[in-house]
Amino acid sequence: MKPFKVNVACLRKYRRLLGDSGKGINLRSGLVVLAPGVSVGRHCTTAKEEAIVFLEGRARFYYGQKSFLQIKAPAFIYVPKDVVHDIKNIANKPLKYIYITTAC
Repeated sequence: MKPFKVNVACLRKYRRLLGDSGKGINLRSGLVVLAPGVSVGRHCTTAKEEAIVFLEGRARFYYGQKSFLQIKAPAFIYVPKDVVHDIKNIANKPLKYIYITTAC
C-alpha cells in the first residue's frame, strides 16, 4: 500500500478519514465539527485507545463520572481504552477536531 492524502476541508458534523476502506489500515479516524453548545454524546471506545487532536475552538472533555478537562485548540488528548467520555463545544464558534482510534 502507498501513502495517501485525505482532504479535511469539510463543514459537515462528521467525516470519516480512515477505516472501513478495505485498504488494510488498522486505524479509524474522522473529522468532527460541533456547533456551539453541542456535545458529541457520552460514549466509550471499548477496548480501543483514542487520540484526539483539537484544531479549532474550545471544549470541555468529560471523562469518568464527573471529571473534565478544559481544552483550547490547538491541543491533543490521549484516551485509554474503556474510558467513557464526551466532548462539548463551550465556545460561540464551531469546534473542530480529529479523532484517531485503534481498529481492534
